[in-house]
Amino acid sequence: MKKSLFTILILFVITVANAQTQRWAVGFKLGEPTGVNLRKYGNSNALDLTVGTYGALLGMDRLYRNGTYRNVGIMLNATYLWYTPLLSERMIAYAGAGAQLNTRRYYPDQFSRVGAYTNNISIGPSATAGLEYFSRRTSSSYFLEGGSYVELLPAFLFVSPQVSAGIRHNF
Repeated sequence: MKKSLFTILILFVITVANAQTQRWAVGFKLGEPTGVNLRKYGNSNALDLTVGTYGALLGMDRLYRNGTYRNVGIMLNATYLWYTPLLSERMIAYAGAGAQLNTRRYYPDQFSRVGAYTNNISIGPSATAGLEYFSRRTSSSYFLEGGSYVELLPAFLFVSPQVSAGIRHNF
């Protein structure tokens, strides 16, 4: 009886361990957007979260609605990715879709003389594609990615390009 119970327990632990493989990465992106990045890898997919700045590289002093953006905003981006090995097991190509939430100061033209602004919150879908290289010697990975963010609210179909590079620590 003890051997049967022990065998069942071992099989259960092995099954649970295989079903819940924990592969995480935390890192930093530099570009558009710039921020802290967290990624949870699955078998051929990943969930990618970034918290950081929006508009610092490609969007400063940009025409927007009936006015301009003149500052850097804060953003939250969540993207579901699919990936596949490319050329070797240490390099992957990935692409995915997600959503982005931003907050930024908006300067309408009618207030441009007095410097008045409103705080603008925007939301819309994002798309990302990139390459990631996993170091052989360390638990680091290096990536380069690009894509776009398409604002739906409040400026319908306002497109913002996104390009960034960074490093992640994988654990």
